[in-house]
Amino acid sequence: MPTADGVTSPNTGNLLIGKGYLLFQPSGSASFYCVGNCPSMTITPKTTLLDHFDSQAGTKTKDLTVVTEKSMEVKIQMEEMTANNLSLLLLGDVDLTNPAQPIVNFFTQPSKTGHLKFYAANDVGPRWYVDIPSITFNPSGDWAPISDAFASMEATGTVNAQGGVWGTATLQLPLGTNVPENLVLPFIEGTEKVGNTLTVHAGAWVGASSFTYQWYKGVTAVYGATDQNYTLVSGDSGNTFHVVVTAHNAAGTQTATTANTGTIAA
Repeated sequence: MPTADGVTSPNTGNLLIGKGYLLFQPSGSASFYCVGNCPSMTITPKTTLLDHFDSQAGTKTKDLTVVTEKSMEVKIQMEEMTANNLSLLLLGDVDLTNPAQPIVNFFTQPSKTGHLKFYAANDVGPRWYVDIPSITFNPSGDWAPISDAFASMEATGTVNAQGGVWGTATLQLPLGTNVPENLVLPFIEGTEKVGNTLTVHAGAWVGASSFTYQWYKGVTAVYGATDQNYTLVSGDSGNTFHVVVTAHNAAGTQTATTANTGTIAA
């Protein structure tokens, strides 16, 4: 069993400067999305106490304290102005009729409930994986489309206990102990027309030190197409493409596959 920061004490390795990936899966959605760069995330447990006092003596004396309520808040600060993040702040839904120009409709939902995960990637201190199965977000900050600094948005979520379970924090094993884990699937972007170049993005991973790529036309691997970019030629017309991304580290490899592109136009 490897010994890591976060296990033994006293140990200056337990001093934490937090960094990592924050993922959110809205209720009803089949997948998580990466929230992107978050300068801060705080988890605040709260309790409501009821004190009992013995009044049989001359001065009342507290002899019992009971916890009557438990709650937990999570506050996140988001910097990336994606459609998903805006929908979280503005309590809206995302219209993907045209995926290149998503539309966020304001206040279509009273709140945003879903599954929240945090994978640590910090260089200082222990790395904790946080899993919160149910959380309800409400906006608690502003969106500044005009600003002199990097804009940010803030949302505060109330954790919902399910079967008495609020969530878990698990100490991640040191990098390279496990094979890479895919957090957000890789994806392809670009205009699906002969002469244009498509680009594959690796998605989000934990523990990956390098990546390799293989492009597929239909179910057939394209010989030599192992870069992140692929330029469509006349013979590609009428076909679809996908890419298998392989992540590597000292412990081994793991693969993830993009969705298929649309049919390539001539």
